[in-house]
Amino acid sequence: MEKMFKRSLLGAAVAVAAVSGSANAAIELVGENVVMYGQAAGFIHLTGPEAQGKDGAAQAVIESRIGFKGRVAYDDLGPDFIWQIEGGNADNGAKSGQLGARDTYLGLDFEGVGSFKYGRQLIAAYSYVDWPHSNPGLGNVFDWHNKIDAGFGDRVDNNFRFDSASFGGFNFQASLSGMGDSTKQMVSSLASSYSQDMFSVHAGYYNQADYVDDAGDKAGDVSYTIVGGSVFLDSLTLTAAWKAMDNGLTNNDQDAYSATAQYVINGTWVLKAGYAATSESKLGTDDDSQAITGRLGYILPSTYLYMDVRSYDYNGSDETDDGTNLLIGAEYYF
Repeated sequence: MEKMFKRSLLGAAVAVAAVSGSANAAIELVGENVVMYGQAAGFIHLTGPEAQGKDGAAQAVIESRIGFKGRVAYDDLGPDFIWQIEGGNADNGAKSGQLGARDTYLGLDFEGVGSFKYGRQLIAAYSYVDWPHSNPGLGNVFDWHNKIDAGFGDRVDNNFRFDSASFGGFNFQASLSGMGDSTKQMVSSLASSYSQDMFSVHAGYYNQADYVDDAGDKAGDVSYTIVGGSVFLDSLTLTAAWKAMDNGLTNNDQDAYSATAQYVINGTWVLKAGYAATSESKLGTDDDSQAITGRLGYILPSTYLYMDVRSYDYNGSDETDDGTNLLIGAEYYF
């Protein structure tokens, strides 16, 4: 499959195993020109809040969705025309099942050079924040959590992105976004990775310069840098990353860290542990956070079964949002 759903729950070894299953195949409606794909996925979510007087909850979280994509080759045009329309989760939420809620774009793919796409897609550096360093359940701390009042885009509309081909294991990505209302709000991002059989290293940079909004107030001036990598030792995969976040408007900054270890037994059982943390912000005290997660997974053809325990300690000694959650779920890919 050329472009699969971003697997928020699967490790690299699990993804490979799932794709190798005979039942896992995108549905070609018109050859590669029009392909249907998707997932039937969801989990039982049992929350255990730590704050006194706060009730736990039992939720059925549905992540099932479908998408359409295509690659069209022309005799009279050098690059391939590529496109994708990806739907949101069928969870009765704000964009429940809405086509275009996730990665949806048009573009051209130049063999040996790379692809240029425009539409709704991930910002370049965020690709590495999300995978592999926010799994399992680490994104609550490593991804979107900060105490410096900085808002960073991830999957956004009006995004122009270039992804290079691989040159001996090296590739790079670049994106420009945020200009739907004004070009002065531009978000620029660069990222790159270098991969070999036993390791992969990557880095990315996200920046929105300061600008004056319609009310005459200063805005923007936020950035982050991410550096990370993975080591592949047969059945064992180790990952680690550091993210440095900065808000120039408030003169505040904060770091985030992530580390995971995954071991696959006989290509079937998956054991995975994860840790993520944020430091105290430069201007704050007792505002650091951490996540500790563990997973037991089981691989079947095209299917992944899993059980997670996820413990969160947000904002130092403040227990308002702290708790430990249990997840039991299944994912089937087609």
